[in-house]
Amino acid sequence: MRVFLIFFAFLFFTAGAEVFFVPGWRTGFDGRDGCVRILKDAYPGKKITVKSWDSLQSWDVAKKNAGIYTGKLLAEILEMPDERREQLIMVGHSIGARIVVDILSELSRRKLKIHSMALLAAALPDNDPRIGYSLDAIRFYCCNVYNPEDWILKYLFAFDNQMHAPLGLCGWAGRDYRLFERKARSDRFGFANHFAYIYLEELDRMLETLPPEYPKVDVPQDLPNKVRRPADMVYWETVKSFGNWRLQKYIPGNDYRILDDRGNRRAQGSKEKITQAFDEVCRQLEAVK
Repeated sequence: MRVFLIFFAFLFFTAGAEVFFVPGWRTGFDGRDGCVRILKDAYPGKKITVKSWDSLQSWDVAKKNAGIYTGKLLAEILEMPDERREQLIMVGHSIGARIVVDILSELSRRKLKIHSMALLAAALPDNDPRIGYSLDAIRFYCCNVYNPEDWILKYLFAFDNQMHAPLGLCGWAGRDYRLFERKARSDRFGFANHFAYIYLEELDRMLETLPPEYPKVDVPQDLPNKVRRPADMVYWETVKSFGNWRLQKYIPGNDYRILDDRGNRRAQGSKEKITQAFDEVCRQLEAVK
């Protein structure tokens, strides 16, 4: 019986801890094997799956193939049970990062989430609105590794996108508390700076520096609430706190709200309902200590 329980726990852990790596344009099998070795170091104990697609084509054909594969991989992820999907980590390199962003944008529209994502040398414009949408489909972090010396992004991508800077060249034009960025370190030069392993090695170093994972907290609601990042602080008084979570009262009136530990408004409404909701939040936070 004990052996059976250990085996079951092992199956549950490995099934719920997966990394999908979506490679970029013209990434050969040898390169993918090297990427898997680095990913195993970066995400120890997690199942690594290379989501291969027909990238060994001309750039124009590869872009069309990437669009087709986006739909196929999205369908696969949508079929996952919620528990499995919420443990999924997606890592994309170059145009593979665009595939990841496109998929997460659609998951966001459907109010679904995965664990986290990592974008490496991302080949999409840094002002693409889908980047912001994709962040709403992650439970924890987005790691973005960029490199201003990447000639593929600096010249070829810019030429193909009306000279607009890509996300993987100098980072994101926006700001979000869920996004962490690092510049890749490389002794390569020019077009060789686009190799996936350069970005993966930096991702491996980056993951060691991230703060603890943000706990999943369900906040009971009263009035319709739109998350504000961060919430305004004028005329609000903190009447109760737990850690860095706060229950606040609007001084000119009788409205109450809950702010999480990053200053985002998570619920608002009457004193009775929001006070009860905050007590429930405190119960959940105490349970994950």
